[in-house]
Amino acid sequence: IYVLPFLAYTQPRIARNLLRHRFMMLPEARDRATEMAQRGAMFPWRTINGEEASAYYQAGTAQYHINADIVHAIRKYVEISGDETFLAHQGAEILVETARLWRSLGFFSERRGGRFCIHAVTGPDEYNTVVNNNTFTNLMARQNLRYAADVMAYLRDHAPEAYAAIIDHTRFRSREAREWRAAADAMFVPYDEELGIHLQ
Repeated sequence: IYVLPFLAYTQPRIARNLLRHRFMMLPEARDRATEMAQRGAMFPWRTINGEEASAYYQAGTAQYHINADIVHAIRKYVEISGDETFLAHQGAEILVETARLWRSLGFFSERRGGRFCIHAVTGPDEYNTVVNNNTFTNLMARQNLRYAADVMAYLRDHAPEAYAAIIDHTRFRSREAREWRAAADAMFVPYDEELGIHLQ
């Protein structure tokens, strides 16, 4: 999330190769999501071969935001480079699987007025681990969900062959995109009215 946007401007070939490296990890990320009783894909916080290598759950596996960090990097790379070939043939598959993870991990909370909540995660602040509704995580998940839905709609309308291939690889269904948009639109973002700030 820090380095890749810079590389997209200065060394787009390297940025693309780094994102392709993440795409090559997708089978292991799918396996990890299944291990964690989630749908989609769950990218590792620490890895050598695509499998999670952190033994400390709170500061490793619980950092679900890694998924959205990767999607943010894909979005910035495509916006900057215009590389729609990467998006259609590799990036979109990552988008589908990461959006599935967020929809699987979160839930619509009656206690929060029907807002979409994500519990038991660790944000970038590793001193406060396994919290509910981490602001960074929820905002990034919202962006991930919306971008995945937008890209799938774009490919359906403008690149039907690529769209069909993604359906073949992921078994994507259009109702999923509607669910992703609903979750994104209802995302709970902690805010303290008295202090006038978003709480971490």
